[in-house]
Amino acid sequence: MNSYLTLTKTLITAIGMSSPQDKARKVKVGILAVFCICCIFVPVAVGVGFFVHAATEMLTPMGGGSIGVELMFHIITLFSVIFGIHVIFSEFYFSNDIEYLLPWPLRASQIVGAKFTATFCNENMIQMVLMISCVVGFGTAVGMSPLQWILSLVGIFTLPILPLAYCGILCILVMGMTRVIRSKDIVQRISVGIVFLILILLVMSIGSLQNLDFNAYLWSLTKEEHGFLQVMNDVFPTVPLFVETFTEASLLALVKYLGWNVLVVAVMLGLAELLYFRGVIGLTGGAREKQVECKRILKRAGRTHSPFVAYLLKEMRILLRTPTFFTNCVAVNFIWPIFVYAVYKIQRYQFTLEQFRQMYAQRNEKLILLMLLGIVGLSVLVTALSSISSNSISREGKHFSFMKYIPVSYLVQWNAKALVGIIFPASGILVYWIPLCIVLRIPLAHLLIYVLLCILAVSFVAYLGIYIDSIQPKLIWDDELSSLRENFNTFFSMGIALVVLAVLCGGGYLLFYRWSPPFWVMVTMLLVVLLEGNMLVMIRSLKSGARNIAEQEET
Repeated sequence: MNSYLTLTKTLITAIGMSSPQDKARKVKVGILAVFCICCIFVPVAVGVGFFVHAATEMLTPMGGGSIGVELMFHIITLFSVIFGIHVIFSEFYFSNDIEYLLPWPLRASQIVGAKFTATFCNENMIQMVLMISCVVGFGTAVGMSPLQWILSLVGIFTLPILPLAYCGILCILVMGMTRVIRSKDIVQRISVGIVFLILILLVMSIGSLQNLDFNAYLWSLTKEEHGFLQVMNDVFPTVPLFVETFTEASLLALVKYLGWNVLVVAVMLGLAELLYFRGVIGLTGGAREKQVECKRILKRAGRTHSPFVAYLLKEMRILLRTPTFFTNCVAVNFIWPIFVYAVYKIQRYQFTLEQFRQMYAQRNEKLILLMLLGIVGLSVLVTALSSISSNSISREGKHFSFMKYIPVSYLVQWNAKALVGIIFPASGILVYWIPLCIVLRIPLAHLLIYVLLCILAVSFVAYLGIYIDSIQPKLIWDDELSSLRENFNTFFSMGIALVVLAVLCGGGYLLFYRWSPPFWVMVTMLLVVLLEGNMLVMIRSLKSGARNIAEQEET
């Protein structure tokens, strides 16, 4: 037990972000953390809580008051499996500490148990916040007793155990009984395939949203024969047991709930004793076999570029050739139309392209406002979601010293990283926006304005993101996904981007409906705000960015 506890504590410390190195950085990180909590966690938590509260009040007269919170728990649990499978594979089998742990006198169950606990503690903060919101939303709707509130705390901190244990069991069986997955690269490719499969299924199902009757769907949820809940209850039996525990104050359900968790974890640890060492010995963290390159390829690879172009190409190759970065940083820039299309399909009143074309030709003020604020809002949101810039220095990882010793100035490296963070989001937006403008027969002057607004908004978020990442980059990570998911800088950048989005789009909307300024006045105001924002963040970057990199200690 002592070995397990010590190893767990060490792994939790290693997985988390390192502490800031000086007082100034601690203050900056603290301010960003508070800002992020207020702008991301609190709004999301409040929104989830209101949803569960409203669903509970709506379904209680139908006899299914707990269905809303149960449905939300199932969704959270399902996403824990989807996002946890890659993390568990990486932590169990492809982390850099494996080669150091194997020679020690540790049992396989101790290694797996410690890694599972560390992953559970570091990966489920957001899920726990959402579950607290669900419980609060339900509790305030029905008026729970003190005992029910106390019982709810048990599940809030333990519900993600079962889905992660499922991931652990699957990984151990696959790695111990087959030779299908022998490197991290294969895991990453499988993850990319799963993500795109989910997107394809999402696109195929969007058409059914148009005629969706939410009242009828909510009524069907109260029926015991509802297919989705029936399947989910069979797959994740801890969810209905947890709901029964705190909604009915049932101690028997609590015992069953804890028993299921203990049983599944025991199965995982038992399989680890039998199969873990067999699956982990001989693995590599992702080494690829190198082929001898022909003279033509070597000659082409030896072409010289300017330092800026060479560094820019290096950054782009890392993003495009690393499956995790490609999926989470590059591909996300090109999938946003799916969600816009989904919103369009569920609207009660829908318009054809010809109607949009006529409305714009007639200079419909509402449509033009939608286009203006839409291009700015999309640019800010997509750039922040891609996290290319807010992860640009953290991506260096153990190769951070490369930035310090190559004969390229920090300013050149900084601008190259920022430009990469501009190219992909801007391309992902304009590749759809420009054809849309052409189809709608929008005047060339308006099209150029939209392009300029897009570039300015993307540039602002890109330079802001790299500046935030330079304050305290996450340089210690075992796989690329950890540098993204465990990097608080991506959340800090997202929080600030959401505030900018609210100020620009919300302020523009209110200004229009209060004073109805002409098109060119709105354009001028947006351009002035974005230009000033770019100037401020670039000046700050030039002043402090290079110093942050120079003062950052090497790993």
